[in-house]
Amino acid sequence: MYDLFRTIDEPSGLTVTTIMRPGGVRVVTLVGDIDAATVEALDDALATGDRLVVDLTRVAFLSCAGVRSLLQANDRAVVTVVLAGHSVTRSLEVTGADRLLEIHPSVAAAVSELTDRVAPRPGREA
Repeated sequence: MYDLFRTIDEPSGLTVTTIMRPGGVRVVTLVGDIDAATVEALDDALATGDRLVVDLTRVAFLSCAGVRSLLQANDRAVVTVVLAGHSVTRSLEVTGADRLLEIHPSVAAAVSELTDRVAPRPGREA
């Protein structure tokens, strides 16, 4: 089996689940709110991996701290984001992060895109 699961329940209300997929794609699924009290769990989840899919479909609130965390991860790795909720989408639009991050409609589409990608994006080391 290729999938490795790791789930962290934060007492502050954010659950983080990490799954390693074939091809070195790491899927990080978040459930809850991402704010100043929970952003450290997001930072930790995004700290490793060269190709990351960040599933925000079950996140109700994304603060500027969460947007910053996503952008910092995007500076060192290929990050794709999966969105469903209006408030999370709005947070990315207001900050302009939606123009810097790759956004996909589903985890399957994001994983497929990253699995098919052979070389890292320009400006990133292999």
